[in-house]
Amino acid sequence: MTPLVEETDVLIAGCGPVGALTANLLGLYGVRTLVLERELTPHSQPRAITCDDEAMRIYQAAGFADILDAHMYTAPEVEFTGARGELFARVIVQGLDFGYGFSVLRFFSQPYVEQVLRQGLSRFPHVELRLGQSAEAYAQDAHGISATVRDSRGGSERTVRARYLLACDGGRSTLRRLAGINMVGSTYDEGMIAISLLLPEAPPPLCRMVCDPYRHVFVARCAGNEMRIECMIREGEKPEELLRPERIREFISPYVDPERVTILRAAAYIFNRRLASRWRDGRLFLLGDAAHLMPPVLGQGLCSGLRDAHNLSWKLASVLHGHADEPLLDTYELERRPHAQAMLDTSVNMGRVVLTGSRPLALLRDHVFRALDHIPRVQRFIRDFEFKPRPLIARGFMLGGSRGHRQAPEGVYFPQPCVGAPGGGVVRLDELLGPGFAVLVHPDTREASRRGAQVLAESLGARCLRIIPPRSGQAQPGEVVDVEGKLDAWFREYKVEIAVLRPDRYIFGAVRGSHLAWLSAALRGWIRGPLRGVEPPALAPALNSSAG
Repeated sequence: MTPLVEETDVLIAGCGPVGALTANLLGLYGVRTLVLERELTPHSQPRAITCDDEAMRIYQAAGFADILDAHMYTAPEVEFTGARGELFARVIVQGLDFGYGFSVLRFFSQPYVEQVLRQGLSRFPHVELRLGQSAEAYAQDAHGISATVRDSRGGSERTVRARYLLACDGGRSTLRRLAGINMVGSTYDEGMIAISLLLPEAPPPLCRMVCDPYRHVFVARCAGNEMRIECMIREGEKPEELLRPERIREFISPYVDPERVTILRAAAYIFNRRLASRWRDGRLFLLGDAAHLMPPVLGQGLCSGLRDAHNLSWKLASVLHGHADEPLLDTYELERRPHAQAMLDTSVNMGRVVLTGSRPLALLRDHVFRALDHIPRVQRFIRDFEFKPRPLIARGFMLGGSRGHRQAPEGVYFPQPCVGAPGGGVVRLDELLGPGFAVLVHPDTREASRRGAQVLAESLGARCLRIIPPRSGQAQPGEVVDVEGKLDAWFREYKVEIAVLRPDRYIFGAVRGSHLAWLSAALRGWIRGPLRGVEPPALAPALNSSAG
């Protein structure tokens, strides 16, 4: 019989992608975690469809990169057509490499991603998922938080006592409402009809934004044989009318034969640009859509939620294991809010340019973009996604508490090149770093400083890896071969010899060997003991063989 009051370390409300990923990351650190999901059956509808290289690196941290990547699709380019149907801009996606180890734009099937993440929870005996249950109320004190949990099947209630409660329950978050936290921003007057299709064969490699001021359309091939077509809802139109079968056929017929496709989902949604006024209420934290709602232009809604999960999970584990104090948790919102705000603002501004409803402005936009395409600097700005906010932390858990200047390494998202592994073979760097902190040492570092770096790593439960150049031959234990030369370039750019990477792969601090004592003292002011995690356990063979 289930006791009237259960106890756990972390209670997560909501098992969408953000809640499920957070539970997997906490599982790696041995944190007792209970996940509640209101629905009794998994979501079977395609919703989010895009993911970037940062998101893939986060999936990698939880052991999901390869299985998810095998069921994703990379579009070779993104086309933008204008008011007269003519191409006015093109972004070549294939081959772009921002240094994080993965393609910069992938399309996926959300039901498959959720299936993988949920089945991944079974790897951890201390993590449990319960369906048909939701957190309906909570009260907290100095030692924990008590949530009233309701079972939808019989209406019974019980209390779950946890150290922390995470609201991953979406844009209409019950827990956010109970906390009295407002969403600041606005809801747009316009929205979209999103149509997900299944074709009998793989769709053509199409990814296009039709920026027609009369009706904007987005059309793209997705994972497997799926395709997404999204059409703008014009002023005065009723979504329910646009969802009628004859209107759906009208929207999709320019791109596919309506007789040869299966409609997986057709739904209306409204654009939002909102941030929660605060992301914490004592022991309650907001993540994902509960904390921020973004327009879909850049496809960063889910990606931003995954960043929340990666930022908060290791900090919670450090505090729960007694190796850090509560102030470390204050850095979650301090670090994540500015980036989420920047991503939201960029999405809004890009939407104003690309999705203008004014025909004169659209014609002007098309003309200007075609003219600017002949300027190399503008080409690079568009081609290299320079308009997308960089993964960078300005203030928070880092040496000095903030970036001292533009060229400071603190708060930078560390690159993930391919490296030579001990025993041979080439792998992505993170595969050798483990789930916790990591210390990297440049080959020019003096022996005394290398020994000091090793001592620091041991105190953090971290791996200390010495970088060696390709000419040095095969890596030995504790070494990595810089086969691409990108690690050496990074250390020389910042003029440092030793770098401490946080578990989420941002730089806590990087210094020359002579300043290692200063870095060590600053780090130990935050972290008192080793944050030990486990390598992501292998997924079950049945899951690896399932199709998306």
